[in-house]
Amino acid sequence: MTNKKLYLIGDPVDHSLSPLLHGAMIAQTGVHYTYEVRRVQPRDLADFVAEAKAGGCAGFNVTMPHKEAILPLLDELSPAAAACGAVNTVCIKNGRAIGYNTDGGGFVDSLRARGLEPEGKTVLLLGTGGAGDAICDALVGAGVKKIFVTNRSVYPAQDLAARYPDKAQFIYFGIFPVRHAMAESDLFINATSLGMAGMKEFSDLGFLRDAPAGVTVYDLVYNPRQTMLLREAEKRGLPTVSGIDLLLYQAARAFKMFTGKDVDMPALFSALEGKLD
Repeated sequence: MTNKKLYLIGDPVDHSLSPLLHGAMIAQTGVHYTYEVRRVQPRDLADFVAEAKAGGCAGFNVTMPHKEAILPLLDELSPAAAACGAVNTVCIKNGRAIGYNTDGGGFVDSLRARGLEPEGKTVLLLGTGGAGDAICDALVGAGVKKIFVTNRSVYPAQDLAARYPDKAQFIYFGIFPVRHAMAESDLFINATSLGMAGMKEFSDLGFLRDAPAGVTVYDLVYNPRQTMLLREAEKRGLPTVSGIDLLLYQAARAFKMFTGKDVDMPALFSALEGKLD
C-alpha cells in the first residue's frame, strides 16, 4: 500500500517538533502515512498549495510565517480558523484545500484531560497572537464565565475583547490591572513569547501573589519546558501546565483530521517522555 504524504511547511522549519509528534502518532496507530518537513519561502507558498492540491498529498501543517498568508489560497475555512484568522492545519479533499486551526480545540482538550472543565470559570489571558486568539474563541465556546484579555500591544487585545462583549473584558498590561484580574481568576494563560528560549522574560511576576489558591497557571511556552513563570507558580503551590500539553493535543486534533484516527494520549505522552526536553 502506498503511503499518503503529510507535510509541515514553514520558514524556518527544521527546529519543529511536529515530525517527532506525528511520527509517534503514525507508529502508534499503524496508518500508512509519511510526515516530512518542507521549507517553503513566502514567495513559493501559492505554488506549494497548488502542488498539494494536484495530488499525492493528504494534508499539511502550517507554521510561521504562513499561518495568515495562506488564508486566501485555500478553498474553505473551518469556523474556528475563520474566527481567529489563522490556519495551522490544511486537509486536501477531492482537490480542495480546507484550512483549520487546532490550537483552540486542542487547548480545551488539554484542560479537560486534566479534569479542568472551562464552563463557568474566569480566565486571565495574556497574549492575543494566533494561539491566544484561537484559545479565547474556544474558551468562550466552552462556556467560560468571564475572560480578561491583556497584551503588550493594546489594540489587538481591545479588538479581541470586543468580539465577545458579554464575556470578555480588556485590561491594560500593567502590574495592578493584571493583579486585580488574577485575584478573580481560576485559570491564567501565558500565550506570549515571554519566557521562551532566546526571548525576554517576565519583568515582574508579582501578580502571582494575588493568585487564589488553586488557580491553574498554563504557560504555552514549551521550550524550555519548565519556564520561570511555572517555577514561580509551583513555589506558591499553584497547579501548573506546560506548553507540551497544548503541543500534543493540537497535534492529535490535526492527526485525526488527516487520518481519521484517534490517538491514545497517555500512550503518546509516555512514548515521547524525555524526547521533548
